[in-house]
Amino acid sequence: MDILNFISWIKGKRQVNSVDPTRTLLPVALKDGRRDDDYITGAITVEDFAAVVADPSVTFVQGSLEPKVQATMTPIGGTITRSNGVVLKRYRIQGIADLTGSSSYALLIGVVSGSNTSLRVREDSVILAQNTNVFDTVASAMGRSVLVADTAGNLIPTLTTFIVDDNTLGSIKDHFYTLVMTAGATFKAQVHIDFTIAIPETETVEFFN
Repeated sequence: MDILNFISWIKGKRQVNSVDPTRTLLPVALKDGRRDDDYITGAITVEDFAAVVADPSVTFVQGSLEPKVQATMTPIGGTITRSNGVVLKRYRIQGIADLTGSSSYALLIGVVSGSNTSLRVREDSVILAQNTNVFDTVASAMGRSVLVADTAGNLIPTLTTFIVDDNTLGSIKDHFYTLVMTAGATFKAQVHIDFTIAIPETETVEFFN
């Protein structure tokens, strides 16, 4: 009967293209173990629903393992299905690293713990090097060069720029994601890190930094 009501609403021209998001409600099923079917009917405003399904706000946490890096990991929508049928859920790792005083850096972004499998989603992997005095430079996290400022403020290219996933340092389920950058001279930069990983949806992971 519910679907018939829905069809009658459409036929009665009660379909709309816009609403007041603060005053319009959407029906939802709320988990409630007191019922035989485990759910009760409830409602949520369009505004609150949009906030739940939109990209979440993030707060960077200064690393206790590497104080020069602030980072966080956030689950994001969408899944990836492999050819063997395994479904992977996605997590976005974002951070800021302050590099100064050296020509070679290997800074721990964070440890993703709990799964043997941690796949990189290459298409949105970005390293953004800022404070180069002229412009910001972007590189794929898989190993491209970026321009950084040397101690005199001149732009020089990095020799290596990539993010490594190392799960040989402890348990095979511990993935140490590390930012590696080297150049031919001492350089400084504030590096914005943004990449996505995929984990089997049946597994639960934690992020430590």
